[in-house]
Amino acid sequence: MIYLDNAATTFPKPECVYEVMDRFLREKGANPGRAGHRMSVEAEQEIEKARVTVAKILCIKNPERLIFTSGATDALNMGIKGLLSKGDHVITSKLEHNSVSRPLDALEQRGIITVSRVENSDDGFINVDDIKNTISSKTKLIICTHASNVIGTIQPISEIGRVAREKGIIFMVDAAQTLGVCGIDVENCNIDLLAFTGHKGPFGPPGSGGLYVGERAGLRPWREGGTGYEAD
Repeated sequence: MIYLDNAATTFPKPECVYEVMDRFLREKGANPGRAGHRMSVEAEQEIEKARVTVAKILCIKNPERLIFTSGATDALNMGIKGLLSKGDHVITSKLEHNSVSRPLDALEQRGIITVSRVENSDDGFINVDDIKNTISSKTKLIICTHASNVIGTIQPISEIGRVAREKGIIFMVDAAQTLGVCGIDVENCNIDLLAFTGHKGPFGPPGSGGLYVGERAGLRPWREGGTGYEAD
């Protein structure tokens, strides 16, 4: 079989991925963070190792700013819906994946936010000046893909991030197609929120992904639960 659908998910995975997943489920497959017995503690330790590894890849100084999710769609919804409030303005592009477009569309249709979608050039790139010219006093978020899953163009996130930081606007990047393929430095690119998936470029298992939440991006939880102790 010749497999060519790697933009959707990579296949086959490296043999070490199969081996590690099999060993984990057989030897440490307890509920991490929900008990004090050996298997639960070891499962939690494996998660923390993965968190530190991903933080190094993305040049994240504090691994605790990294949340694991069920995928990029989950991470994008968490960032978008946890950040935006009534009256906020968002700038995005017409190159976005539905995982960005549809959450924004839903909030816009409910009258919560307004959205400006900048055009791309004929060769598939976002013009940074177009973003600059679209900023208003109500712009809360600039969100764009790092690379299109359709045409593959890699966007100038460093330049866009610089504009966002200068204007005091939160910058979010959809890195579903680029984590593990292109180098990303969240500090140098002034990225406040970054969503990624684990089953594409990183060659991880299905149902894995994450969200980096920088210190400037205060998010409200959009779902509750998950811990085994009473909240303060």
